[in-house]
Amino acid sequence: MKDDKHFSNQLTWALFKAAALSILLFFLISRLDVIRAGADKVIGVLMPFIIGGVIAYLLKPMCNFFERHLKPKLPRQAHALSVVVSLVLAVLAVGALLLMVIPSLFQSIYAIAQMIPDSLQNASDWLLIYFGDNEVLSNYISELTGELSTTLTGWLSGNVLPGLQALIGSVVTGVGSLITICKNFIIGIIVAIYLLMGRKKFAEQGKKLVRSIFKKKWADAILEEVSFADKMFGGFIGGRIYDSLIIGAICFASMLILGIPYPGLVSVIVGVTNIIPFFGPFIGAVPSFLLILIVKPVKALIFLVFVVILQQFDGNILGPRILGNVTGLSSFWVLFSILFFGGMFGFIGMLIGVPVFAVIYDVVRRLVNKGLEYRERQEAVGCEEDFNIKQEDKT
Repeated sequence: MKDDKHFSNQLTWALFKAAALSILLFFLISRLDVIRAGADKVIGVLMPFIIGGVIAYLLKPMCNFFERHLKPKLPRQAHALSVVVSLVLAVLAVGALLLMVIPSLFQSIYAIAQMIPDSLQNASDWLLIYFGDNEVLSNYISELTGELSTTLTGWLSGNVLPGLQALIGSVVTGVGSLITICKNFIIGIIVAIYLLMGRKKFAEQGKKLVRSIFKKKWADAILEEVSFADKMFGGFIGGRIYDSLIIGAICFASMLILGIPYPGLVSVIVGVTNIIPFFGPFIGAVPSFLLILIVKPVKALIFLVFVVILQQFDGNILGPRILGNVTGLSSFWVLFSILFFGGMFGFIGMLIGVPVFAVIYDVVRRLVNKGLEYRERQEAVGCEEDFNIKQEDKT
């Protein structure tokens, strides 16, 4: 009777929890727009802290490096000096990169807009030299060139130029949003300074908080996983950025030597897209090849061969030396994580998808191992009990 009552209480409590979860789920689904709007508002308010956190996280290895080297000579000032030197170097590097890239980017876009009709005609003439004997292909090339020239000219005059005028007008009239962006970055830098100055204190406070909430066993597991995630994100993202900077610099210098047009613009495209694992080289190479093809078809073929060699060098020599096998994931899971997180969150998802999935993979691996250990213990206990029962039956 007592067991029946206990079972009835458990069943009632289980049904109550299921009903409560169903109601909560229905409420969340029905109020999804409100929840999304509220989340966007919270993210907008916290954006300076998000920016500051990202800056501080990216500069943390540099700060630690300078602090280790300054501490023997300046033990008291090493901590503050490491933060100042890291921020100054980061600002100078970003400023120099923008000064090199932005003028070249605008010049390249303007030059492309001006020379598209002539470039198409040159490409047509170049193709006719090789396929002029074939009357069908010659006529098709001439018709295609005329249609492309008319279409691109109309697109530039009817879409691009009005779009640029609208963009300039929105920048002029949207001073408030521009001020907001600048304000977020300025406050973000200040937040980054505070985070970098107190990074050790914040780390200790976080450990104390975790240990005060969870039991020692779970606290140690959580802190171990956080340490793994930090190592994964820091090593992967920092390594990809460093690798992409080197690849962009090699691409720029090589294009200048080979006389390939638009070295600044193409090097930026190749360097930025190279941050994305697996698909990055293809994403950067295709538009760059088409861009050069419009101007100098022969140079475009040279560029294509050069990019293949460059990416082989990066994938087999430079990348492994910088990154090693940081994530420990197979090629299949790397591909899966890029496609999944890229589809969910766009470019940012493609960038952080691999380390995020590596952390998830590690958590699942640990849980599976714990489950297997528990199952083996249970089976061992069961076998021991069966053995004892058999011994008792014999006696």
